[in-house]
Amino acid sequence: MSMRPLSKSRLMAYRQCERRLWLEWHRNDLREDSAMTQVSFRNGHEVGALAQRIYDPQGEGVAIDLRSEGVGNALARTASLMRTRQPVFEAGFSSEGALAFADVMLPVGTPERSAWRMVEVKSSTGLKDYYFDDVAVQAFIARSAGVPLESVALAHIDRDWVYQGDGDYRGLLVERDVTRHAFARGREVRGWIRRAQAVVQQTTEPAISTGRHCETPYACGFARALPTERAAHRPSGALASA
Repeated sequence: MSMRPLSKSRLMAYRQCERRLWLEWHRNDLREDSAMTQVSFRNGHEVGALAQRIYDPQGEGVAIDLRSEGVGNALARTASLMRTRQPVFEAGFSSEGALAFADVMLPVGTPERSAWRMVEVKSSTGLKDYYFDDVAVQAFIARSAGVPLESVALAHIDRDWVYQGDGDYRGLLVERDVTRHAFARGREVRGWIRRAQAVVQQTTEPAISTGRHCETPYACGFARALPTERAAHRPSGALASA
């Protein structure tokens, strides 16, 4: 039986708590994201839109709209665009039972030798530890899908940047190259995918109690639907707080 690919967000849910992943897969109807989580989503979309203007000032790139195109068409269109030399936003890749959409893909090779630079954009003013897991997943899936990925960077908002008007957002984002880190974690990411796939194949909900890990690093949208319990069991994901 073929497995449905797990999205990057669901792999990150697995990293936080196996129970959260299982519920997202089997009982997503119980999910209630907090107002703060919804604001975070909106901020992310807004910064993502600005990133497209920053990384493609001439407007020559292509943005893939997953909602209107659907997963299959988005993946097929990405594969076609990877043969061009224009920026691609929300490029989709699927391999080894996982699925990811990259914020920014920039061509850096030559007509004779295709190569790409990936930039993952965050709406925070600094880098958080779990961002490195996030970008490792993105890079692994893209490379496993056959993308000649030359480098990877994390971008976040410069807290000292001041908007001068006229729609000029240059300087809003600062980058940190994380290529070596992301590429070195391929084996680790493959293990996460394998174990996460095993979790969603389970017929019963994992017996993991609620606790502090329900809020770290993300607020769990299932917290209200679950009974309040003292954390008797630790989730297996390393993202949980110590």
